[in-house]
Amino acid sequence: MVKPFLFQITGYQNSGKTTVVIRLIEHLKRAGVTVSVLKHHGHGGEPDLPDKDSTRHFQAGAVAALVEGNGAIQLHASLTCEQKDSTEKLLEILHDFQPDVIVIEGYKYKPFPKALIIKQESDLELLNSLQNIQAVICWPEMMETVKLLDMGLPLFEINSDGFFNWFLEQKNNLRK
Repeated sequence: MVKPFLFQITGYQNSGKTTVVIRLIEHLKRAGVTVSVLKHHGHGGEPDLPDKDSTRHFQAGAVAALVEGNGAIQLHASLTCEQKDSTEKLLEILHDFQPDVIVIEGYKYKPFPKALIIKQESDLELLNSLQNIQAVICWPEMMETVKLLDMGLPLFEINSDGFFNWFLEQKNNLRK
């Protein structure tokens, strides 16, 4: 099995990560690329689950509850203390779906190749604290500030398609 192309979309909370990931998925799908996503729930607590029965199973003590309907599945599982930093295990699960690309939303301190979203001036500190930044995506009001830093990284405005075209080119170059 060919390993999928892994790439992170990172930034602080409410910077636009989910919007960028959704647009990236749409662009990749139009290009015939299959995508899986690993999202870090960074808001504290457990993410909401819409399926009532699997939630009840989980709350009753199941370590994992999987529900399937019309070919779609939803998994709710509890990690043991030893598994808390389980990014690799979660990526392994996504590998089983054989995507061309796995997009990781969040987990900003992991060393995977990433694009960093800069929404405001306080976000600039991430440029020095994160590893493996491959591209920077800026909100319009931050473009000039980030350009002046002259980082030698591709820089894209969040509302343009530039990042998505660059991403597809990177993915294709890796496969050659």
